Amino acid sequence: MSQKGAKKKSILFVYTSFSTFVNNDYNIISSTYSVQKYHYTPVRGILKNAYQICKLFLFLLIFGRKFDLFYCWFADYHSFLPVLYAKIFRKKSFVVIGGYDVCRIRKLKYGAFCTPFRGWFCANSMKMASCILPVSGHVDRKAKTIAPLTRRKMIYNCVTFDGPEENLSLKSNTVLTVGLINNERTFFLKGIDTFIETARILPEIKFEIVGINQSNLAHKLQNLPVNIALYDKVKPVELNDFYRKAKIYCQFSRSESFGVSIAEAMSFGAFPIVTGEGGMPEVIGTVGTIVDRDTQQIAGIIRERILKDGYPDEKTISLRVTNLFSLQKRGESILKLIDTV
Repeated sequence: MSQKGAKKKSILFVYTSFSTFVNNDYNIISSTYSVQKYHYTPVRGILKNAYQICKLFLFLLIFGRKFDLFYCWFADYHSFLPVLYAKIFRKKSFVVIGGYDVCRIRKLKYGAFCTPFRGWFCANSMKMASCILPVSGHVDRKAKTIAPLTRRKMIYNCVTFDGPEENLSLKSNTVLTVGLINNERTFFLKGIDTFIETARILPEIKFEIVGINQSNLAHKLQNLPVNIALYDKVKPVELNDFYRKAKIYCQFSRSESFGVSIAEAMSFGAFPIVTGEGGMPEVIGTVGTIVDRDTQQIAGIIRERILKDGYPDEKTISLRVTNLFSLQKRGESILKLIDTV
């Protein structure tokens, strides 16, 4: 931590969306340092982005000199100028690499590197940064191939709550998946098709999907098995109730840099079943199961887990999150890193 009496570092915190994990980092950093937020509004189209870049350029031109460090969530259009400014004026810059910024899935048109122009901004943001902060080992390996000479510090993403131990006994025979599923791309990206087909094989077990836009995806939700319940996006407090009762949490994503919802469900003792994509195997470790995209295989594992209680028990699953993915652990790592530059 900063020495007592020393001048606080002044930090510009640049982001595109103030999501939960971005807010976590802001709270961590602002607890110790003087932090000013800058919201770069994400837009579609080169001209609209040019306008946002010009606004950011003018802001840095007028106010940039007062900041000691620039902290950007994701490498993208919005990170390029702060990182470049820091390099020119010998200041420090950190860029959190969240996954989308090192990804390219052409079939689903997902990932910043699907567009060469956008990929250039991402790559050069990473190459010029003082340090990049991947959120998982999987993301770290991808970042290394893009910016092999840049200093990297992998710090796991975190969850902001742990399931209370007294509630671990309230489990029901429910299988849950959670995600922001707003369109056909995210429907397939999050593996909802696999989840639905697995539910069809197990009519005696209840399946729940939370965070799905039923209006936008009505054409994909026809002839659903009767054992599936659909819920639109819910508030965090309401989401806790879903985690609390779910015995099994499934994430069949085709790309997942970390898997915050997996860790959240695990913190409430839900047994995780995931595909071997991205950072998901790192999250579940030895307390869950990695599967192929084979619905018969998945159904067999779910049926077996529902029918018997054994190792790992719910407390063991929850403790993995507490030990590895807590807000405190991420906070200590980030503050220690900032304090040393």
